[in-house]
Amino acid sequence: MRIFSASTDKSAPLQRAWHLLLNMSSFVFALVLIYCIYRLFQTYDWGHPFTKFLCFSGLFALVLTLFRHREQTDDVGNPILILESLFAALLLALIFARMVPAYGDFLFAAPTVDIGYTTEHAAKLLFIQGENPYLSQSINIRPELAPEHRGFHYGPGMILGYAAAAYFPGIGYKLTSLVFLAITAVALCSLVAGCLASRSQNETNDWQVRSAVLASMVLLFLPERLWYEVLQVGANDIYPVALLLLGLVCVQKEKWLLAGVLMGLSFATKFSPAAFLLAMFLRKDIRLNFLIGCAIGASPLLIFLAWDHQSMIENVFILRFSLNFDSTSLYSITPDVLHVLFPLTQLCALLYFLVRNATRTLSVEETVVCFTLLLIIIEVTFKEIHANHLIWFYPLIAFTVALYRHKLFPTK
Repeated sequence: MRIFSASTDKSAPLQRAWHLLLNMSSFVFALVLIYCIYRLFQTYDWGHPFTKFLCFSGLFALVLTLFRHREQTDDVGNPILILESLFAALLLALIFARMVPAYGDFLFAAPTVDIGYTTEHAAKLLFIQGENPYLSQSINIRPELAPEHRGFHYGPGMILGYAAAAYFPGIGYKLTSLVFLAITAVALCSLVAGCLASRSQNETNDWQVRSAVLASMVLLFLPERLWYEVLQVGANDIYPVALLLLGLVCVQKEKWLLAGVLMGLSFATKFSPAAFLLAMFLRKDIRLNFLIGCAIGASPLLIFLAWDHQSMIENVFILRFSLNFDSTSLYSITPDVLHVLFPLTQLCALLYFLVRNATRTLSVEETVVCFTLLLIIIEVTFKEIHANHLIWFYPLIAFTVALYRHKLFPTK
C-alpha cells in the first residue's frame, strides 16, 4: 500500500506538468489554426467553394471540441495568465499597427461594394427625398435582376442604422460602420467577462477575466477580411451582428424586453443571421417580455409593409429565397440531382437544435455555441458563400475560443 501511494505521489507532479503543458499549448494551437483558416478565406474570396467548406469544417470542429471539453479544469495559474495577457496585448497592438495604416484611409471614402452603396442610396431616398427605396428602379440596376427586384434588398432596419450616410455622403457610412465595430468589440468583452463572472469566485479571478477579454479581442481583429470588408469596401453586416451581441448582453443581464428589441431590430435589418439566433430562444422557458421586445424591434418591417407590401416582400424575402447559386457555393460543384440535399440539411439542422433546446434552460455560452454551429451549417449549404458573411462569425468564434481556449486537448 505504501509502495502504491509513493508511486502515485511521484507521478502527480508529472501529471500536473503535462496538463499545464496541454492547457498552455491549447490556446496557441487554436490561434494558429484560426489564423490559417482566416488566411485561406482572405486568399480565396471568390470561387473555390471546397476550400471554404474545409475552412468552415475546421471552425465547426474547433467550436464543437472546445465546447465538449468545457467541464475540464484549467491547470493554469496566475503567472501563466499574466504572460498570456501580455502576449495577447502585444499581438493586438501588432494587429492594429498593421491594419490601421493599411485600411484607415478608406474610412473617408464612400463604399464601393453593392451592399454598401445601395444602403447609402436607400438612406438618401428615404430621409432626403421621402421616397420608398424598395420601389426604386435605380438602386440595383444589374441586368440579371427582374424589374420587381431592383429595389433595396435588405430590411428597413439597415436604412435606420445607416441614416447618417444620407446627410454625410462618403464619410457617414464608414464612420457609422466603425461605431458598430466598436460596439461589437465592447459587447464581446462584456459577454466574455459576464460568463466568467457567473462562475463561482473560487474558479475565477481578475487575471482570468483580463486574459480572456484580451484573447477575444485578438481573435476578433485578427482576420484581415474584417478590416477589408468594413473599412475598405463597406460591407454592412457589422450592424446586425452588433445588435445581436448587444441583445445577448441584455440576455446575460436578464433585461429581456431590451434583448428582444435589439434582436428584433437585427431581424428587421437582415433576417439572416438574426432568424437563427432567435430560433435558439424558441424554448419552453421563453419570456413574454422577450417576445414583446422582438415585435417592437421588428416593427420597421410592418411600417414598410403598410407603405408598399409587394415591393417590400419582393426585394427582401422573395429575391433572397429565389437566388440562383453562384461559383462560391457547393451547388456549383455538385450534380443538379443532389442540390435538394442542401436545403434538406438546413432544415434538419434547424429542427435538431429546436428539439434539442426545447426543454432546456440554456446559458449564454451554450446559446452562442448552438447558434454558431447552426449558422455554419446554414452558410455552407447556402447558394452563396460570400466574404461579407464571415463578419457574422468572427465575434462568435472569438467568444467561444476565448472562453475555452485552454480546453482544446482532453486532460483526463
